[in-house]
Amino acid sequence: MSFLLLYAVAIPAQAAETDWANTGGSALGYSSVESVQIGGHLYEVLRGRDNNVYFRFDRNGEFHPLGGDEASRTSAPPRIVEFPPGRALVAVRGMDGEIYYSQVNNPTLNYWTPWTRIGAGAQAIGAPLLSVMSGRFLLILAPNTYRRIVQNSLFYRNDATPLDALPYWTLDSHAQLATDAADIDSMGMVALWDPTAGEPVSRAFVTGTNNHVFTVTTPASGAAETIREVNGGGVCESAVAARRLGTQTTVVAPGTTGYAEQQRVLIACRGADGYVWETTSTDGGLTFDGWRRPAGTPAPTYSSPSVSATGNAFTLGLRWNGQASGAFPNDAIVTKRVQ
Repeated sequence: MSFLLLYAVAIPAQAAETDWANTGGSALGYSSVESVQIGGHLYEVLRGRDNNVYFRFDRNGEFHPLGGDEASRTSAPPRIVEFPPGRALVAVRGMDGEIYYSQVNNPTLNYWTPWTRIGAGAQAIGAPLLSVMSGRFLLILAPNTYRRIVQNSLFYRNDATPLDALPYWTLDSHAQLATDAADIDSMGMVALWDPTAGEPVSRAFVTGTNNHVFTVTTPASGAAETIREVNGGGVCESAVAARRLGTQTTVVAPGTTGYAEQQRVLIACRGADGYVWETTSTDGGLTFDGWRRPAGTPAPTYSSPSVSATGNAFTLGLRWNGQASGAFPNDAIVTKRVQ
């Protein structure tokens, strides 16, 4: 996708923000690292320079091929979420354009279930977008060959595997992705309570044909989608990454503990200058506070950044552009905390 040129002036960073650090060790990749924290443990995945999916648990040693499977190839970054509760799930775009998933059985031993195709006919040209609507319902979107969004879901009914899915992907007749870029590779979707809709929604952040960022909001009830442009203007040179704070396994309503945290959303992208930019929302992604570069060393990246959430802090990740800055090696896995 192609997005935001970022017209905003840089805003001073918050005190709790850290500087960039090479947290990938000697690992080099073709994507930023995607991570999820489950039961106090950190699960990380990335696309290696051999197009294999790599995994690391609790930053213990180096990244290794997920499950030891040297054939789990992908042309886009893998995605990782907690689904169902207590269990990590990774989804990827296969080299055939279909979407597959694997679930962890034993993270310390790097044991995972065999890759299982999710439905048929995805025709995906980029990574899937994942949104946990509840402990039993995972919504999945993907950009297809015609730069339309297709949709499927995974359902958790019992301890049996594989998870239930719809047999075929459904075409979203509303959103049209930009046609002048191939970088459709970021986790740009969150699930939260939308006070306007009065129910849980899935909010995807995509690029329109004018290269501005739009939100595609899908109510859990099946009501009509709404599409609106994100305030702040600008144009990006990558897809948009997005996460919210709070529990990642269910959506909570107003007046419930954790509601305010879930309304805090951060989105990020690579600006037209080649550096990472970010903006935050405290109302569930309805309005944002202005684009800015994160504090510290300017961060050039080859691809879309990633955003993860732990406790009351976001973490940005990127694939370092060593030709633009020698602060880290080329393709190094670099991250920073953003409060």
